[in-house]
Amino acid sequence: MKNSPEATEIGKDTFKRDIILIGIITLGAIMFGFFEASFFNTYLEHVLALDYIYIAIMVSVSAVFGLIFLLVFGVISDNTRSEKYGRRRPYLLFGSLVSGICMIIYPFSPEFIWCFILDAIIIGIFSNMYYAAQRTLVPDLIEIEHRGRANGLITVFSIIGIIIPIFLLLFVNQFYSVKRGGSTYITQEGYIFVLFLGGLALIIAGVVGFFFLRHIPPSELEPKKKFFDDLKGTFQYDELRKHRDFFRLIIAMTVFNLGYRIIFPFLFSYIFSLGLNTTTLILALGILIPVIVLITLAMGKLADKIGRKVLVAPVLIISSIGYFMIPFLRPTSILNMILLIIAIALVFLSIASIQVPLATWQQDLLPEGKRGQFLGILNIIFTTSQIPGAIIGGLVADSMGLAWIFAFAPIFLLASIPLFLRVKETLPEDLKF
Repeated sequence: MKNSPEATEIGKDTFKRDIILIGIITLGAIMFGFFEASFFNTYLEHVLALDYIYIAIMVSVSAVFGLIFLLVFGVISDNTRSEKYGRRRPYLLFGSLVSGICMIIYPFSPEFIWCFILDAIIIGIFSNMYYAAQRTLVPDLIEIEHRGRANGLITVFSIIGIIIPIFLLLFVNQFYSVKRGGSTYITQEGYIFVLFLGGLALIIAGVVGFFFLRHIPPSELEPKKKFFDDLKGTFQYDELRKHRDFFRLIIAMTVFNLGYRIIFPFLFSYIFSLGLNTTTLILALGILIPVIVLITLAMGKLADKIGRKVLVAPVLIISSIGYFMIPFLRPTSILNMILLIIAIALVFLSIASIQVPLATWQQDLLPEGKRGQFLGILNIIFTTSQIPGAIIGGLVADSMGLAWIFAFAPIFLLASIPLFLRVKETLPEDLKF
């Protein structure tokens, strides 16, 4: 029998409250991550006048720190036992405070070394303290039959976390920008303004999570383990065999994210290179955003009705069409502008909407007592793919032009499909439809 959070009014209210709070915490994480992955990078280009390879270096080192510290804090939070604060909430607070302050300081950096220390090292440690806690909240608190819908709703918060930086981009594009060689460059004052808001958003999200999020009492958790004993036990042969589908998913996600990470560090640089005015950008977003939100909510409902696995291949194939279109399109006419909007909408299927079934699939495969640790292992896909992805993207952008990074990304998206098909479906048959 299903133990639905909607079985009673109290359960329904708790479910809604969990979704809103996890949504706020996720919104802060997405805003922060988007600012770090985009505005941090364009700051090197626009203010410090550095080549794309400096972006690639900073992104790559940051990825290595993420590889190490999300796993570390995942294991630590799994084994934290506090009656008053729970096992995740302290890491939300401390991680958000340090990382948020560093983001606020970042745009005052006079040279690359200061950007590198603040982003790759300090934020590389403390943002992953926050992420280790934030990414476990859905599997900790939401049951399997409702995770697709929950992830759909939380992904809408994530989309809002992307929309806010984009609208801030439009604002600074209008009031804090200069034109050089046909491209738009944001001034240092513009970066000070937007990164202050980005850092503040993470701090607020961490404080809200610390004071208002519910937690599982320690009496309901498995016994606490020592750090190295817990970590060592995961890599024993019997344990690996028990969770082989999780590791198959890691391999598929590594290939998928390699394509995604080719474009992500340079996405805002590409938007700036189009030289569009603010009115045109707002109009384009007004078309794109409602479509993406509706598709994302539909993906959440479908993931709980027909399963997680069946959605992945068709979405990646359709999304790849948009990637291949972009290098051949410039907004030089109304027709080209319409085609460019369609292409970008298709690209966002792989950036936003596909994350709903993928996140749900990942969460279903996490062992209950090691969710933070296994998400740390899963984070390997984000770090190992960031390193070659950022380098490939930087080299392609420097040698062929920025738009051509989109032509390389779908090669890896399509190559991931047969790997995803080897992973088992996690939604039980009796829960479908």
